[in-house]
Amino acid sequence: MNSEQLDADAVKRALEENAARNNVTDLRVHVTRGMEQGWRIRVVSDALTGRSDVERRSLLLSGLEGWIEDAELLTSAEEEWYGPPPREVEGALPVWSDALNQSSSQPLLFASDLDEDIDAPAVVTFYSLRGGVGRTTALAAAARILAARGRRVLCIDMDFEAPGLHHLLRLGEPSSDQGVLPLLLALERGDPVDIREHVQRVNDAEELYCLPSGRLGVDYAERLRLLEPENWYLEERNPLRGLFDLASASSIQPELILVDSRTGISPISAPLLFDISDLAVVCFFPHPQAHLGTELLVQSLLAARTRRSTNERVISPEPRFLVSPVPPGPSAIKVHERALSWIDTWLEKAADRRVPEVGPLQSDELSHTVGYSADMAFKDFMEVSSAVNDTYGPVADWLEQLLPQPSRQTAVRSGSKREALSELNFSRGQAEVQENLLDDFVKTRVALQAADPQYPLVIGRKGTGKTAVFRWLLDRPGGDPPVVVMCPNTFRKRFPWVLGAEGFAAIDEALAARGAAWSRFWACYAALAAFLTLPKQAETAPPPRFNLDLSEFSHPERTDELFVVDAVIKMIEDPQAGLLAARWLRDLDKSLPGARFLLFDGLDTGFGNDVASRDRRTSAVAGLFTFLTEAETRLDNLSFKVLLRLDIWQQLLFENKSHLFGRYVQLLWRDQADYFKTVLKQAARSQAFQVMLTDIGIGHQVDSWRSEEVFQAWNLLIGERMKGAKTTFTRNWVWNRLADGQGDHSPRTLSQLFATAVEWETRERSAYDQSVIRPRALVPSLEQVSIEAIGALHEEFPELKAMVDALELVGRTPLVPTDIEGVNPQALEQLDLALEVGLIAVHEGTQEEVRRYRVPDLYRHALGMTRRGQA
Repeated sequence: MNSEQLDADAVKRALEENAARNNVTDLRVHVTRGMEQGWRIRVVSDALTGRSDVERRSLLLSGLEGWIEDAELLTSAEEEWYGPPPREVEGALPVWSDALNQSSSQPLLFASDLDEDIDAPAVVTFYSLRGGVGRTTALAAAARILAARGRRVLCIDMDFEAPGLHHLLRLGEPSSDQGVLPLLLALERGDPVDIREHVQRVNDAEELYCLPSGRLGVDYAERLRLLEPENWYLEERNPLRGLFDLASASSIQPELILVDSRTGISPISAPLLFDISDLAVVCFFPHPQAHLGTELLVQSLLAARTRRSTNERVISPEPRFLVSPVPPGPSAIKVHERALSWIDTWLEKAADRRVPEVGPLQSDELSHTVGYSADMAFKDFMEVSSAVNDTYGPVADWLEQLLPQPSRQTAVRSGSKREALSELNFSRGQAEVQENLLDDFVKTRVALQAADPQYPLVIGRKGTGKTAVFRWLLDRPGGDPPVVVMCPNTFRKRFPWVLGAEGFAAIDEALAARGAAWSRFWACYAALAAFLTLPKQAETAPPPRFNLDLSEFSHPERTDELFVVDAVIKMIEDPQAGLLAARWLRDLDKSLPGARFLLFDGLDTGFGNDVASRDRRTSAVAGLFTFLTEAETRLDNLSFKVLLRLDIWQQLLFENKSHLFGRYVQLLWRDQADYFKTVLKQAARSQAFQVMLTDIGIGHQVDSWRSEEVFQAWNLLIGERMKGAKTTFTRNWVWNRLADGQGDHSPRTLSQLFATAVEWETRERSAYDQSVIRPRALVPSLEQVSIEAIGALHEEFPELKAMVDALELVGRTPLVPTDIEGVNPQALEQLDLALEVGLIAVHEGTQEEVRRYRVPDLYRHALGMTRRGQA
């Protein structure tokens, strides 16, 4: 009989044939697959009466040696007290042999990924392959922190060979009949038990309980020898599951059960990890001896099916990683990075099983590092202190993610939600084309400074709102329109005298032919723009020496770029053009009844994007500031307002640059409340959302909201905490992931994120009433925003293409310069620019050391980079 033929029917036939040859009659056979893929059988026949076990096996098992894992060869009388036959088991069992061989192609889903809350209690197992990594300390600390937060927590000590959790919780020794061991054996026998008789309460002030292993002694050792966890899943009655059912149904009513598991490949740890637990805290130190074993453990966890699984949905235990104890000093960073590198490698193997709406698994979100502390290591008992909170608070946060979110008055009705979703309209594009920008413009302190005449220069990175300021200054109600000298290309139809790349190239050539500076051009060009904008009184006509035919400009809407270039070239031909144009501009200034801006925007793109155009832009913009510093003090009503990209400003060298220090505003979004107002103001255009705001006592004037009102409205729109990582506030999740390498934030990317999230939520069919948009809509939406951010970077900095391509090929972050050099040596030349524009950031190291660089999430997703350091 070969292995291909050995199915249940073949085993049964072989048994019957052996019985017939040996006159064993009235045979009843029960066959089930065993834990090691062998067979478990029960044969009942009174013909076996008076025969020894060896004789019975010789009679019936001939030819089946090696295939039979467990054989119960009984008489009918013996069966009465032997109990029911082995239970039929489908699929893998939660034992180490099956778990380590298990793989899965099912979508990888955790209890914390579900929109609905799981039934209490949530079960968390603290486990380590090796001792000495602070597993029990972490459990006790997390339990104390959670109890102090008002949670009902039951700790169960299932480290049977080395119990001691009750000591850390400052409890006395249990009695000989108290504890997990006597409970499990009683449940296995089917005896009635009351779990409350085995549980100790830590103190009267908190709902913290401990179920110890038992009292050490001769009885304990005997009881431990009787435990057979691997057989529990083959019997009709499973005492391990029964234990947790008892705890759930008891008057203790724990929200969380924290289990301290035995180290290593122990029989009890497998069902705890692979069946019972919703979350497994894997404690390890990244020593090479722990690498392979922990990797196999993680793969087994990700392939397991917990008891919460159904035919429709497989739930796996969620891994979390506690890296401990990390030594102090310079090696701490290397140990931390090595651990993250390992974790990311382990998780990456299951990356294709994660569906987009729940997001990828990332080491830095699933891990926490604990430094070595002699005080913590030698504690006799665990109590909550600031040090304990700081060290183990994040672990307690992990566990709280499994608990139901508190009901809120901000829960939205389904009808209102659908209406709000249909009305929400977040801008995806640039400020140049945003339809409701004037209504949506957030008047933050920085924005108001940017509109103040005493600040002639406004600088900021791409997407931080420079053009939004331009549009506000251009079209704000109640103000006199500015004199637009330069503007983004989108507005050139409104201001036809604004030059483009070819016009500036022609001007550059004319200036070079005459040996003239760019400051001369700007004087002439600004005066001409003012003339075309302001009332054309006789005394404001251009100086006769310019020999301009004003009739060409009598209809500015018909003025094309060629007319403007010709006019400016005529003007700069005069050696004193700068002085003459300055006088003309002063005359125009005096004719004004009130203040107006001389407005310059679009300088970053107006000159073109090739190398020669960018060099021309640098010279031209430097000349603009030379003109500005010379002319501004002689103007009474006209005030300069130049909107410029930060990197261009930083590259400029011109005389008296220091005169502008303290006189410019940098558009930075360093305040969360201000930043989030930019999308909340767009959301508040929805009538349905306004009604929701009214219901929670918030008015509709977003600009006047206090920080707490901003966050209330934010929670109503997108929820307070991320589902799947509820420990993270949604506002912090968004804030961290939309930051570039310089820590700057763009309102544009925030608006794009919400526009994509609305589309995702509109497609989602399952009910969710905690917010208009469910938090996990942010996860897949970030992927799209990252793609758009990389596209915008390509458009603005085409010279970074080699760096972007190199990062994509490297495929991991953080990285070192040799990683980039290995795939494209030319990309190293762009390292400084990549840092300057926020594509990368310094991760660690100094100029003297080998620096490591990281790619922020804003760009990392689009580049397909994993968070994996060097091992």
